[in-house]
Amino acid sequence: MHRVVKFAYTFGCLAAIAGPLLAFLLGFGVLWLDHRFAKDPTPGLLADQIERLLTGSYAGWDVDNFETQSIRDPRLQDLHRRTMSVGGLPEEWVRLSEERKNQLREIIKELRNLKER
Repeated sequence: MHRVVKFAYTFGCLAAIAGPLLAFLLGFGVLWLDHRFAKDPTPGLLADQIERLLTGSYAGWDVDNFETQSIRDPRLQDLHRRTMSVGGLPEEWVRLSEERKNQLREIIKELRNLKER
């Protein structure tokens, strides 16, 4: 009986230490794989996102998803960054001057032209 108690105690301590460590490593691995195999948005999808943000017809996490998406295609990445430099924060695009809105509309046109190629 003493051996069973000692084994259970040892196993419990090991599980208490290894369990959270294993959960952390597994969670990190899932996040890394998600980032590694995430697909870039298509030019049309990116243009649609910008247009929704510009018109104010976004909902939920649209703003955060737009701001934090990682884009590997250098052309799309450049256009994404240009929207942020022209308009600032996407949630404020609705209140931009017409001149700045037109600059964002030009970026949308460029994205739609990329879609056709």
